[in-house]
Amino acid sequence: MWFAPGLAAAQDVETPAAQARGPISIESFTRNAAIWSATLSPDGRSIAAIQESALGDVVTIIDWRTRAARATTLARRDNNLRLNWVAWKNDNRIVFSLTQEPVWRGERLIVPGSTRVFASDRDGSNMTLMFSGELSRRVRGNSGVIVIDMLANEPEQILLGTYAQHGFTVYRVNVTTGRTTNIVDYADWDTIAMYVDGNGYPVLRVDALTDNSGLRMYRRAPNQRDWQVAHEVRRSVTSENRYFSPLGAGPGPGQVYVAARSDGEEFQSIYLYNTATGALGAPVFQYPGADAAVAWLDTNDHSVLLGCGETQRWQCRAARPGTQRHFDALMAYFEGQVDIAFRGVSEDERFWLISTHGPRSPTSYYVYELETAHVSFVASTQPHFMPEDLAPMRVVNYTGRDGVPLWGYLTEPPTPGPHPLVVYPHGGPETRDSYEYNFFVQYLAWRGYAVFQPNFRGSEGSGRSFATAGYRQWGRRMQDDVTDGVMHLVESGAVDRNRMCIVGASYAGFAALAGAALTPDLYRCAVSIAGVSDLLAILSEERSEQGRGSAVYSYWTRVMGDPSTDRDELIAVSPARQAQNIRAPVLLIHGEDDWVVPIDQSQRMRRALVDAGRPTELIELEGEGHFWGNWSREHRQQLLETTDRFLAQHLAAE
Repeated sequence: MWFAPGLAAAQDVETPAAQARGPISIESFTRNAAIWSATLSPDGRSIAAIQESALGDVVTIIDWRTRAARATTLARRDNNLRLNWVAWKNDNRIVFSLTQEPVWRGERLIVPGSTRVFASDRDGSNMTLMFSGELSRRVRGNSGVIVIDMLANEPEQILLGTYAQHGFTVYRVNVTTGRTTNIVDYADWDTIAMYVDGNGYPVLRVDALTDNSGLRMYRRAPNQRDWQVAHEVRRSVTSENRYFSPLGAGPGPGQVYVAARSDGEEFQSIYLYNTATGALGAPVFQYPGADAAVAWLDTNDHSVLLGCGETQRWQCRAARPGTQRHFDALMAYFEGQVDIAFRGVSEDERFWLISTHGPRSPTSYYVYELETAHVSFVASTQPHFMPEDLAPMRVVNYTGRDGVPLWGYLTEPPTPGPHPLVVYPHGGPETRDSYEYNFFVQYLAWRGYAVFQPNFRGSEGSGRSFATAGYRQWGRRMQDDVTDGVMHLVESGAVDRNRMCIVGASYAGFAALAGAALTPDLYRCAVSIAGVSDLLAILSEERSEQGRGSAVYSYWTRVMGDPSTDRDELIAVSPARQAQNIRAPVLLIHGEDDWVVPIDQSQRMRRALVDAGRPTELIELEGEGHFWGNWSREHRQQLLETTDRFLAQHLAAE
């Protein structure tokens, strides 16, 4: 039997909302979430969540009426355990996921990493490992276990998937005994997910392509064994292309909800997908002028409760008029200061669990009582912050030099302006910035800087044309959109023209370096975090690793340009090859274990700047990868401290 030492019963703990607040400091901005994975019990009376404690992660049951919390299960941090999520199977039984992090001694692997699923009573008693008995020895030791479906209409059963003797295998498992009742299906070793229809039968399968270029979807009719290729989703290495994304079970056999962009359509919509025929039905939900991305489903009848999309703000619309009235009342209650996400509903539909998020309000959980229209606060992910501790954000609309309407977000400190400006584009590039709390942005505002986040051409969420308008525009129109936004702020008097720096990570690291190289008189400094500096070099590396005919290489040549036909253009916009044009000091920060943008890109930039006689510094972070959300808290704090020191040095008032 798989066993995790350090998984134990826990004592009562405070809810995050009850923990004491202290003075705001740099440490305030690097804290991990205090609570996550909140979920409402079927009767609507309790919330199960995972909470961070001094000893490790704990499963916590919260009485939301009194906010009293009972920590039931502890995953000890000193045993390299962490909890991922928790869910209710019924009012007394919960299911949760536990990961054993790998343990290394030097370069020797002592304990392989693994993820398992447990169930327990709500008080932590009667804990059971899913796949108990003989099967637990056949599940691969370093493989994961994922939930395929909670089977809401069955009191004791759930569907779990894991990698066993024959590849990815789906089992029906009893949450009381942990034993399997039967094997539902086999798939391949490349399978990473399955989706069921309204009858709980797996009808849509997701496999990872072997060259890491995307996903292949397979479909089948209800109660059939054979799979047919349904769709391929090509993606960049850093962001998924959401042109076909399964969301959950539909109401009938062979039906699955998907977010998709049908042929010729500008915006993504929510559809019912027929897995027998491979056809999309009529749109179930569309959002005017934006991609519809999320549908919240009723687990009882598999109907759509809410559909959501994002323009300048996150917006949701209900399928039922009565539901929409309640959602509108919630928006009025929060006075438009936050956006609202739907998290769950009780079986009798009397209680909703919602979360809110906004620039001055990190994610917080509330329960809404429909009969009384009463809102009860439950907990905040960052309870040490009050809204007055954080800076407000506003939308800035402007026009590109070629007449294209553009917009971004400006976060401003409470001190009188005009403020020194940090230009902070997003990475991707086919992602976007949102109206939400961002620890990096808020830290810079706390230190006295205005922060501008432009959604330039190539960003997602605003339709196919806007996203593809960024293809082969690295250092060109995408960069012009950033520059035009900055000049709009200067002309409006909101920022200090003589104190501006550009900072970015990943693609935005390229944008920061390109800003310094292509508009050398605009910025007084530049910071690139895990950024691309040489387009020819990174394309050459992709071609060597993936092959000239690979989907990954094809994607990057489509997005950046093709070295065989666009060599001169790629050289002209590569900062490492234009270092002689740079006048501003440049700070480079890069994780040594970055496999998305290799550290060689920052090393190349440093060599080019040194050869050109330009001031630069490169900080290499041991053991860190590309995504700073996964960096250690110590390295996140080092990022803030180093950037702050660099900005203070170069943006000081004359």
